[in-house]
Amino acid sequence: MDRDFYIRVFNGTPAMICCIAQDGTTTTVNPAAERITGYLAEELIGKNFWDTLFPGEQRSQIDGLFHTFEQVDVLDYELVLTTKQSEHRTIAWSMTNRYDEGQLIETIGFGVDVTGRRETERDREQLLLSLGRRNMQLKLAADVSRSVSTILDTEKLIARTVERIKEAFDYYYVGLFLVDEPGEFAVLRAGTGQAGKEMLRSGHKLAVGEGSMVGWSVAHRRARVALDVGKDAVHFNNPLLPETRSEVALPLISRGRCIGALTFQSTLEADFSEEDVAILGVMAEQLAVAIENARLYEQTQQHAAELEKRVTERTAELVAVNQELEAFSYSVSHDLRAPLRAIDGFSQALLEDYLENLDEVGQDYLRRVQASSRKMGQLISDLLKLSRLTRGEMFREQVNLSDLAAEVIAELRSTQPERQVDIVLEPGLIVHGDARLLRVALENLLGNAWKFTSKRPVGRVELGSTVIEGERACFVRDNGAGFDMAYAHKLFGAFQRLHSVVEFEGTGIGLATVQRVIHRHGGRIWAEGQVDVGATFYFTL
Repeated sequence: MDRDFYIRVFNGTPAMICCIAQDGTTTTVNPAAERITGYLAEELIGKNFWDTLFPGEQRSQIDGLFHTFEQVDVLDYELVLTTKQSEHRTIAWSMTNRYDEGQLIETIGFGVDVTGRRETERDREQLLLSLGRRNMQLKLAADVSRSVSTILDTEKLIARTVERIKEAFDYYYVGLFLVDEPGEFAVLRAGTGQAGKEMLRSGHKLAVGEGSMVGWSVAHRRARVALDVGKDAVHFNNPLLPETRSEVALPLISRGRCIGALTFQSTLEADFSEEDVAILGVMAEQLAVAIENARLYEQTQQHAAELEKRVTERTAELVAVNQELEAFSYSVSHDLRAPLRAIDGFSQALLEDYLENLDEVGQDYLRRVQASSRKMGQLISDLLKLSRLTRGEMFREQVNLSDLAAEVIAELRSTQPERQVDIVLEPGLIVHGDARLLRVALENLLGNAWKFTSKRPVGRVELGSTVIEGERACFVRDNGAGFDMAYAHKLFGAFQRLHSVVEFEGTGIGLATVQRVIHRHGGRIWAEGQVDVGATFYFTL
């Protein structure tokens, strides 16, 4: 922000501005310096500023001035420089030092060519006074620009800005307006002095349009200068500011839209030079961006607070739901299983103690009762496992899926060592996730592949990875029974089965469990298959 500010001032001011390093080397000059000295910038930069422009007897005078300069912040004086064409020009100088963390960085000189233009000593003193004032204004304007960029509270930003501007430029009144939501009025948000306090208290606002300097500036998105308010038709005669004689209104434009305006008022006629308006214009541009940034920050903070509130409410809801699930799980685990165990136990007792009193049909009925109660018990166990997957805490780490799959396959082979199944595992398949949950997913996916290849003379089960639409996906593929893609949407629902229990045993919970695991890892899962050809299950993490 400061760099852009100084570049614009350098290029716009008619006074020569030169930056000089501690060793006297010229580091920066503006176009006015080239015009006054006759040297191009590249002919001055890198050379000793004083030796180039002030040869001969001037050196002793300069050394004495620098001795004085060590004791003051700003030094005003007069020197005669020698141009490239060997012409002598009298320059009214104002110099100030720039520090960074207490260390002198460079000297900044502001010079006005007063050769042939001085008629009296009084004129010279007035010129030097004006130059010193301009120097201080530049420093204070840069300070205002720096300070507003660090304030993220809109009200504090606005209030501090108008006070600092009034302090820097010593104007009669400074006010800042922001446009209301409908865009009909510019509403006063900060004003200096007692007049500003009274206007803020009364909710002072000006219509956007031709009725005032501020309204005109907002409507036309341009600066408006009234060097004599008595002759300017759009000046608003405010009874609280009776001494206003000249006024400047500048629009506040940010991101292509006008959000308000600044008004600067003076008790003197024609008190605003082109340089004044240029400096104030740069400040207005920077202030508009700072106000928008502060607004965005406040909106972000408000949204964050609302989000935090919603998260707190949702967390409380989830805690309540989890408590209900815990109560339900306890009921399912204890209250529902007890009757099932009783049914199974008494059925077994009847078969053992009263077998001779039952014919074959009665015995078959009892065995069916036992099988159903045991199946119901298995369903309850699977449901409990499924519910626990959504509640347990996750511990993410680097997980070798290839090693986990090898362990699962070894367990499956131990249950049916007689089966011939070709196993293909991609080596070093590393993912980031919860090892316990990922093992559950592999147990179900590989278990299904093992189960649905059981009717093949030689089964084939594969674990690998691929890239689909730029995203890495793992897969489990088999050459088993497969499925009709028309019913793929049913695969991951609890108790949804595409094959009868007679063909392949199971409760229909496995793929629902896998989906829960993948979703908890922020991934997705889908399947492709063909009847009697096989199936492939893809998943991302």
